[in-house]
Amino acid sequence: MALSFVDPSTVAVGQSLPPRGPHAITTHIPGWRTAERFHDREASLLNQLTAMYPRFLPFGITGTLCDSLSQWLSLPDEYDCAAFTSQDAWASNRKHAISELRNTKRLDPSELRYHVVEIAGVRLFVVGFPRAKTQAAIFQWYHGGLGFSTRLSEALLRHYESIVDLGEFPDGVGAPEPTFLPEGPSHQALRERIVSLMMRACVREYKKSVSVDDVFLYQTGMAGIMRLHEALETLRDGPTVVFGAIFKSTFQIFSESEGGIKHYGRADDSDVDDFEKYLGEGGKCAYVFTEFPSNPLMVSVDITRLRKLADKYGFYLVADDTLASFANIDLLGVADVVVSSLTKTFSGYADVMAGSVVLNPNSANVYPDLKQVITSRFHNELFEADAAHLLSNNENFLVRSAIHNRNASAIASHFHSLALDPSSPVTQVNYPPYSQGSNHLQQFMRKPTPEFPEPGYGCLLSFVFETVEQAVQFYDALNLFQGPHLGAHLTLTMPYSAIVYGRDHPEYHAAYGLKPSLIRLSAGLEDQSALLEQLVQALKEIKS
Repeated sequence: MALSFVDPSTVAVGQSLPPRGPHAITTHIPGWRTAERFHDREASLLNQLTAMYPRFLPFGITGTLCDSLSQWLSLPDEYDCAAFTSQDAWASNRKHAISELRNTKRLDPSELRYHVVEIAGVRLFVVGFPRAKTQAAIFQWYHGGLGFSTRLSEALLRHYESIVDLGEFPDGVGAPEPTFLPEGPSHQALRERIVSLMMRACVREYKKSVSVDDVFLYQTGMAGIMRLHEALETLRDGPTVVFGAIFKSTFQIFSESEGGIKHYGRADDSDVDDFEKYLGEGGKCAYVFTEFPSNPLMVSVDITRLRKLADKYGFYLVADDTLASFANIDLLGVADVVVSSLTKTFSGYADVMAGSVVLNPNSANVYPDLKQVITSRFHNELFEADAAHLLSNNENFLVRSAIHNRNASAIASHFHSLALDPSSPVTQVNYPPYSQGSNHLQQFMRKPTPEFPEPGYGCLLSFVFETVEQAVQFYDALNLFQGPHLGAHLTLTMPYSAIVYGRDHPEYHAAYGLKPSLIRLSAGLEDQSALLEQLVQALKEIKS
């Protein structure tokens, strides 16, 4: 089912990957300088966008709903608003909004306005804020992923005439209980689909199988991580210990939580040695979190060794398997909890968001304490139409995953051959078997089956140029789609540090491999030769 190559030069800046639609979550922002402007949220660029990753801010249909709420609630002209389906998002969002970490965008508590409205039986917990401080004011929408989808916004706008004002609540105190969202048949079917994928072609036999009651669904991948983090904080004291590169929002949440973060960025054997020494000297750890492998370095920590340390010292071990995905790897032998962004390859078509948290029934750590806490705190916030669309998208998951694997592997092989050439501007490729810790990852590859004969490493890779100037020349000449997101049907590239971190502590991130000259590539479903042709052509544009 390889797709025909789509020429990105025919797509305007700010549009989504084709086919375009109201629920698209990608935006094409070609050029290195454009990526920098996107990181800085330059108004002149944002005004060109017709699509955006919905978690970045209320946009598109959701922006329309929030604008309507601002007007209906008679917020000041210089105000915007966001809304949540959970009341507790108010308090956690407020904590971050008024934090000194927001610097010049920090809000005074008096600047935040809290209202509750109800539309078609759904209660929305609205927070109003000065437009100039938007990024600080929507921390839990942006980083925590606790907002809601364009499909829910679309449904609520259809019934907007039913809106009821349930009042203003100064400081967010005294509000009515949330309604949350009803579940439908697609939620149960989606849980069943995840169970079937997790128990397919496992590395070994397990005493207990994952059940649908072990699968918790959330409106975004980050919401799953956020809610799991809140639950784990109630069970153990200490920092969240992170191995390897992790997504910026995950890093932000952990670093601003009460326990803080202890980060082992390289995730190599010496880092695990240091962690073991720290524990032996009485160091605390609430839980270990690792992306396995990591985005965008594709590094895999020695997770078997971490499992042994978890058993000895009693902390939880959480693994994010999004990059390699359910299709390729089985982590039930080591992880207490497996989190996944279902927005990525699981969906595959860049038009719906969701996340899952799966508790491992074979883990003594999970039952009964963690299972009870997660279950008692869980309320559904994944809209039924999103669950249904995600289920439909996932039907050809294994077929797509095989193509993602082959395309990414072929591109990585080509760039690895360049990295071995001293005269080449390419110095490194990050993708198994070339990336650090690949031997640790390979232990958890699922068994080959007739429907999926060659498990692989997923869609994502990255490569590093000798200089930023060379990376810019290559990127500006590259005729592939450019912008955030991964796991889509079409190939996407981005200068990772420029978009994600910008000028935020570049030396710290470069020390563990996130160099400014690194370019991330998410291999799509296009013909492999067409992708390689575009990459080779861009390489020719690098001046010696």
